[in-house]
Amino acid sequence: ENSIIKINDNMTNLINNRIIVIVLNLEVLNSTPGLKIGNPVDVGTAPSVGGASVVTAAKPLYGNNVSNPAAQSKPEAVNSNPYGQSRSPSSNPYGSSNSSRTAPQSNSYSNSNAPIVRSNMSLSEDNHTPISQLNMYQNRWTVKARVTSKSDIRTWSNARGEGSLFSCDILDSSGTDIRCTFFKEAVDKFHPMLQMDHVYTFTNGRLKVANAQYNTCKSNFEVSFDQNAEVHEVADDGRILQQQYEFLPISAVEQTEPNSNIDLLVVVKEVHPIGTVMSKKTGQELFKCDLTVVDQSNVEINLTVWGEKAKTAEANFANQPIVAFKRLRVSDYGGRSLSSSGNGGETVNPRIPEVQPLQHWWNTQGRTSSTLKSLSTRGGGGRMDSFADRKTLSAIKTDNMGYGEKPDWMSVKATFSFVKKDKEGGPWYTACVNEEEPCRQRVKVTQTTDGYWHCDRCNKTSEKCKRRYIFSATIADETSTSWVSLFDEQALQFLGEEHTADSVYDRYFSDSSNGDTEGFDGLFAKATSTDWIVKCKVKNEMVGDESRVKTTIYSLTPMDYVKESRDLLEAISKLSV
Repeated sequence: ENSIIKINDNMTNLINNRIIVIVLNLEVLNSTPGLKIGNPVDVGTAPSVGGASVVTAAKPLYGNNVSNPAAQSKPEAVNSNPYGQSRSPSSNPYGSSNSSRTAPQSNSYSNSNAPIVRSNMSLSEDNHTPISQLNMYQNRWTVKARVTSKSDIRTWSNARGEGSLFSCDILDSSGTDIRCTFFKEAVDKFHPMLQMDHVYTFTNGRLKVANAQYNTCKSNFEVSFDQNAEVHEVADDGRILQQQYEFLPISAVEQTEPNSNIDLLVVVKEVHPIGTVMSKKTGQELFKCDLTVVDQSNVEINLTVWGEKAKTAEANFANQPIVAFKRLRVSDYGGRSLSSSGNGGETVNPRIPEVQPLQHWWNTQGRTSSTLKSLSTRGGGGRMDSFADRKTLSAIKTDNMGYGEKPDWMSVKATFSFVKKDKEGGPWYTACVNEEEPCRQRVKVTQTTDGYWHCDRCNKTSEKCKRRYIFSATIADETSTSWVSLFDEQALQFLGEEHTADSVYDRYFSDSSNGDTEGFDGLFAKATSTDWIVKCKVKNEMVGDESRVKTTIYSLTPMDYVKESRDLLEAISKLSV
């Protein structure tokens, strides 16, 4: 009470002929309030008459008092109407007491639901509203911002209908970003138009409170646009940053909580082949591409990009560029790994000062280093761990691997000592020839009495089947031996891509092969006693009533003896005597 304040920002609304002021920002000028200054009165006070002020009681905000206190303070105006009887204490010369005529401006605002307008809105130099000052009470605004991320088009369907949408994040010169979502007709209109890192003006959007669970932009709101939106590309004057980042070193990801969002500045060390996975939610096939990224903390991690970004990853990240990633999702799949969400953004060779020291480190140290620590040592079947992160087979028992809620992953240098290839029918199973969903040449088929092959999944019968490898083997290193399982992809790496299950069956098992068992045995004998770097998944499973730790090979890399020798020598040189 009795503090002196400075109002920096406010909004006003006219309700029941009264101006209501909503204070948005203020400063307290006196830290120690003193006595009341002067004789302040309520805003309902009548204006001064003849130098004297007449004070009336304050009017309630939503009261039904229809009298005009300002007019009541001027009794001389009651009989001043020269054109007839005055029905109210009004100075209206036409004798009407209708408030809409005495105050014509108040008619459109007399409803208490009238929109509130920011009276002292701060505008940018070119009269665009800063994103940081957008609020729910504005009906008309225009922002000028740079597109910092853009998602693929997604479709939706529910009880109210179906349609498509895409979203993008935009950043303005105030340093605040906001999520924008375009629906239905606006998708066809604006998705081809909006380009990453270009600057546009945006008008005719509808604001709503942002969902903090899925939206990590700084603005407390997000915007929806329909076909009535106005979006125009404008010249880039350089006042808007490319992006705002809060970089973490990769080494800090190990202590970062899963499902958190982080920004990284990294070198894309390797782009792995594009793959696909089936979405459990939609049943659709999703494209993915794994990247190995590294920074000067001497740590590398696996990062997955999805959708259209996965399809173009090989071209976009060629020649080991420096890339700034925005809002990567942290996962505990396979130790620690990262995923680029649809609304995350990436900028190749960004124009920021942090690039130079990272580039210098990569050129002088990182490119040739073989002792980088990997945080994705147990994750995914695609990438091998570094030399320092390998384990031995004895670790399966000593580290109690496989007994956690999620499977454990390990890389090991091992030799194949035995292959169990003599199961009935051969070391494979018969699969459906249908390459499309839902079978994708993976579902097992059964042979009918007339020699055809029937698939219960797609309910089709074919003359042929697709044979796919599945067999067990033992691998050994200097510490232990372990049984492992191999599936078709890994078996082809082991035997050679040319030795498909179908070709081996035709060569050694078909009616025209004359049962060449020696050739069949020789094929597997040639592959046995070979050295590999093996990536395995270890998981405890129930087989009947018995608990077993099952080790499954997910990828194989032939031994590079020259590189292995160099890694050994480097590791020995670091040992303290």
